[in-house]
Amino acid sequence: MIETPFNFTGSKYKLLSQLLPEFDYSKNTFVDVFCGGGSVYTNVVDKYNQIEVNDVISDLIGIHKGLMYSDDIITNTKLICPDKTDDVSYGILRDDYNNNPSPEKLWALMLSCTSNMMRFNQKFKFNQTFGKRSWNTSTEKKVEDFKRHIRHYSNKIIFNSKPFYDLDIKPNTMYYLDPPYGRIKNSDGSIGKKQISEAGYNSFWKEDDDKKLYEFIHKINEVGSSFMVSGVLNHNRLTCWMLDKLTNDGFNKKSLNFDYNKVSRVGDKETIEVIIKNY
Repeated sequence: MIETPFNFTGSKYKLLSQLLPEFDYSKNTFVDVFCGGGSVYTNVVDKYNQIEVNDVISDLIGIHKGLMYSDDIITNTKLICPDKTDDVSYGILRDDYNNNPSPEKLWALMLSCTSNMMRFNQKFKFNQTFGKRSWNTSTEKKVEDFKRHIRHYSNKIIFNSKPFYDLDIKPNTMYYLDPPYGRIKNSDGSIGKKQISEAGYNSFWKEDDDKKLYEFIHKINEVGSSFMVSGVLNHNRLTCWMLDKLTNDGFNKKSLNFDYNKVSRVGDKETIEVIIKNY
């Protein structure tokens, strides 16, 4: 399996051995609706005739697209990535990105921030703290392995940066959806205001997006295409409204095996991650 050159919060790389056997490979096209760090599309790119890669964060798509076609983004990111001891340069870079964003600046921030965790505030300004890290030999190897793999398929990959609900829903297509953590289910079954878990990219998830995504998934099913949704169904005694509703609709559910207590700073929290699919 190919690991992408992003230490991306929410990455599905460690779950790929469980995810890859579950996709519907009979379809012509694969759509990675919330691509994030790109671990999934990268590892199914040889299985479909066309791949569509989407994420609402345009500079994140810019990194993926930049790596596909040239080494310019690599050179430029190395030049501006702060040294792991230079918190002053990190602060300057963060301010510069927020005033004049670019894919290179975002990637440099992701490589040097705390836990490599991309975080935005409610005004969509990058606000993660300095992580005393930088471009290193591990990053170099991942970049070389990634571009050597992915550039073979440049003629079949299409990049988009749209809200999920603006994507076309087409027949003969496999849609993979790994959305930001959705909102909790209230005791009466309605959508709660609190999200089931906090993540730095949740700022891009609006209050009614859970309902829009639920409707989007049903439209995929109605046209006869395939979908697979992954996400946390239960966390710390909270339940994700959308995943719970899809399960109650009768779609197929399967639990994934991953111990989140090993990666959490606060242990002993029950976390159940699942996939839900219509085939």
